[in-house]
Amino acid sequence: MVCEDAETMQWLTAVGYYRLSGYWYPFREANPADRQRPLDTFSTGTSFAEVARLYEFDRHLKSKVHSGVERIEVAMRSQLGHLLGEIDPMAHENPANFRPGFDHSGWLKTARGRIARSRGRDAFVDHHFTKYGGHLPIWVLTDILDFADLSKLFAGMRSADQQELSTWFAITPPPPDPRASTASQRRQRRKWRQHPALESWLLQLSVVRNICAHHSRLWNRQLPPATTAALRAVPGFEGLPKDQSERIFGTLCMIGVLLRTTSPGSTWTHQVKELVTTSFDQLDNRTTAEMGFPPGWETLPLWT
Repeated sequence: MVCEDAETMQWLTAVGYYRLSGYWYPFREANPADRQRPLDTFSTGTSFAEVARLYEFDRHLKSKVHSGVERIEVAMRSQLGHLLGEIDPMAHENPANFRPGFDHSGWLKTARGRIARSRGRDAFVDHHFTKYGGHLPIWVLTDILDFADLSKLFAGMRSADQQELSTWFAITPPPPDPRASTASQRRQRRKWRQHPALESWLLQLSVVRNICAHHSRLWNRQLPPATTAALRAVPGFEGLPKDQSERIFGTLCMIGVLLRTTSPGSTWTHQVKELVTTSFDQLDNRTTAEMGFPPGWETLPLWT
């Protein structure tokens, strides 16, 4: 790898060797004996400048992703508070409002920890302790929970409530495939009711959000798997892999689709497309396939 000394030292000092090593690792030559352990030599023509360009692309990508997830997260807080609040202001305290297998006591313990963490920091939390003895209704509680807590809460909700929330976000089951057998269609509908696609995608979004918040490497990370089988026929998800998505392309598709509901008229997908095509595509030794992008992704409806 060709290094420009002054520039290299600046990067190593400001960013750090370990963090940058995650970006030059993919540039190492493949090891014929073990592709999981590349050789300690770099592909011909690799320069530190190109590693820096990859780092900068990833930094801008995280900024875009964080912006998109923020709007989805705010909407999720609002909708969860509204839906459960219609059942009861303290619906989250009653395990009967959730699935039998949900670890309600564990989740509630975490939620109470979030409340304790907020005391003395958030005036509205202190107000509820002063006036109502600290009993926060669900629409207040959702504002102090972490996104991962919201994801777990959704996973524990009853199927009908999950379906209602999924419908609000326009994540609904695709129309029946006339080529599929009746039994296959029934299985697909049952699976959708039992485990809506939004459940695994919220988990992945919460992980991606934390990656962005902690400024970790995102572009080629392997993420928690999110189901794709029931979504591939839904507009916006045409490019997803067959069984599950573990790369950032799937996350970008999910954000783009959810923003249609949370932020109508958003140009987010166009901004991401421009970033990829004008920044990442200029890297000589990297391909969008490493991020899970399928061939011809630019022509798919979500990105045009």
